[in-house]
Amino acid sequence: MKLRVRSLFCFSLLALALGGAAPRRLRAQIWRSMGPSGGDVVSLVADPHHPNVLYLGTTDGHVFVSRNDGADWQLDGRVGHRLDSVVDTLIVDPRDSQRLFAGVWTLNPAAGGGVFESVDGGRAWHALGLATEQVRALAQAPSDPEILVAGTLTGVYRSPNDGKTWKLISPPGSEEIRNLDSLAIDPRNPAVIYAGTYHLPWKTVDGGKHWFPIHSGMIDDSDVFSILVDKANPRRVFLSACSGIYRSDNGGLYWVKVQGIPTSARRTLAIAQDPLHHATVYAGTTEGLWKTVNGGASWQRMTPANWIINALVVDPLREGRIVMGTERLGVVVSNDGAQTFSVSNAGFNHRQIAAVALDRNDPNRVLALLSDAPDPVVVTDDGGKTWRPLGGDGLHWESVRRVYAAPAEGGGANRGWWAALSAGGLMRYDRVRNDWSRAGELVGEAAWTFQHGRLIKPERRPFDLVVRGMAFSSRGWYLATRYGLLRSLDAGATWREVRFAPLIFPVRSVAASPDGRRLWVATENGLAYSRDAGLRWSWHNLPQSAGNALRLEIAGPETLLALTQKGLFISYDSGANWQHAAHGLPEVPIRDVAVAGKTLLASVGVGGLFVSRDLGRSWTPVPGALADGDFPVVAALPGSNVIYAASASDGLFAVDLAASHSSTVAATPAQAARRRAQPKDP
Repeated sequence: MKLRVRSLFCFSLLALALGGAAPRRLRAQIWRSMGPSGGDVVSLVADPHHPNVLYLGTTDGHVFVSRNDGADWQLDGRVGHRLDSVVDTLIVDPRDSQRLFAGVWTLNPAAGGGVFESVDGGRAWHALGLATEQVRALAQAPSDPEILVAGTLTGVYRSPNDGKTWKLISPPGSEEIRNLDSLAIDPRNPAVIYAGTYHLPWKTVDGGKHWFPIHSGMIDDSDVFSILVDKANPRRVFLSACSGIYRSDNGGLYWVKVQGIPTSARRTLAIAQDPLHHATVYAGTTEGLWKTVNGGASWQRMTPANWIINALVVDPLREGRIVMGTERLGVVVSNDGAQTFSVSNAGFNHRQIAAVALDRNDPNRVLALLSDAPDPVVVTDDGGKTWRPLGGDGLHWESVRRVYAAPAEGGGANRGWWAALSAGGLMRYDRVRNDWSRAGELVGEAAWTFQHGRLIKPERRPFDLVVRGMAFSSRGWYLATRYGLLRSLDAGATWREVRFAPLIFPVRSVAASPDGRRLWVATENGLAYSRDAGLRWSWHNLPQSAGNALRLEIAGPETLLALTQKGLFISYDSGANWQHAAHGLPEVPIRDVAVAGKTLLASVGVGGLFVSRDLGRSWTPVPGALADGDFPVVAALPGSNVIYAASASDGLFAVDLAASHSSTVAATPAQAARRRAQPKDP
């Protein structure tokens, strides 16, 4: 089905001023985009005069551009200021290659969307109108480019003057001509407009003064995803709906359902005609790409069935060249009429990262769990230059709570990547089998369980508890669970209960110093601390204003961070006293925090990243796009100068705090794009 909710966002090359001001220059660190490449493409369009220039739109307002046939992409700009703006439609004005139009809707229905314009090739955008409307379709009249038509949830709007003014041309309050999904304008007569709704198509021949239904021959209750008017013969119209693909040879008065495409592939999200061979039409569906070479009389699937095609561009100059915008795969290209394909995502880093783990022995080795990729688990061994799948189908992002990297000194085959499952249990990556498998056993009292109201005391049982946190030290591995604190002395093979009080308390988080002598445990009743590897414990409570601690991080010999229900709290004396880290941090939930020496990085709700260079005494926001981003995870290795930030939609970013250089602070992506390529005819 056509996706009405897709993902979120960030930028590919960003800068962060972390140092003090020099007399003429600033000390700066560059945030580097590490990928992985690919992601979800919502819209795709080519410059009609320069088909090698391509633009694609995403679900967070971003527009990427390629000026070399899709071989390389770069972030061009963002449409509007909201982070949940879905760029549903992109149009390059045939009169001016630097002018683009975008139809936008937002994931929050109350926020509207609108029509936007760029006059500098997509770098900067300004609103043209319909700001309160969710624009689900946008079309420009081929015979009169000043005319724009927008389809929204409330009806059809028309602008006669390049979007300067808009008028509703469908009946106000209509129960039928609303919830638009698609639009098409006759290539010869701009007064002839086709409108596809969530329920059947409509047509006007007088610019919207009168409308009439055109669904004869169609199955009732068809959601019309796309409409294509034959440029050579405008009376021939193709239409895709949830009930299949239809063709009309009389301007929509009667439709014939196209045969040959199975029921399961009927959700056709895009239709494109070959400009060089009008009888050749491509259909992008939720079950791959389909092709007809005889005007729809017969169809053949050209791709694997699990490909979802959202957008299509057929090159008007080069025979057989097709560019597809997909979900999960990103941009896919064919140069032989859909006989063979290649992925073309270089520079298009738009992955949604659900979890990250850092190899403690190799700072260039990172594991990422992706929620929008055909291979959900990927790893890089070279700092993001290349990524490879890890572990087949054994692990899925929906089932994972968090991923971890066990230290090499753990020994044996169990060292390496581990995953805590949302439903309970642990999985370990097996390097020999290249797959993930269940791991660990509960032994002793930890294995006891209740069954049918009776306490059962087996000697051991497979590990099936929900892991809330995991910590590693040279003296053992630790798990935080609702059944208490567990420790393993054999690299995760078996787990036993660690008592730090007469009663067993549910544990929310555990932190351990590298040598294992200092242990911190956060429970629902307070904080427990040991200085002797767990032999003796003392209680240290947070201020009442902090609420319960959700996670703990050791930031120094005496410095402890507590991520709580009320924000971030810091102790500089091993928990004896605590203070709220509010100097510069906004009063919103803190999602995650990372420690790199005396530098702290905090992910703040949907408010981006904040950095502290004095162990949390003061904070400043990371400027540019990172100030707005959604980062579920930030991470750093003990003793490392590199901090990582995992975006909810734009992949992984890293900054090396030691690699500072004297330079002016880097520009925003739009400014950088202007410097790289001043507006010019490609």
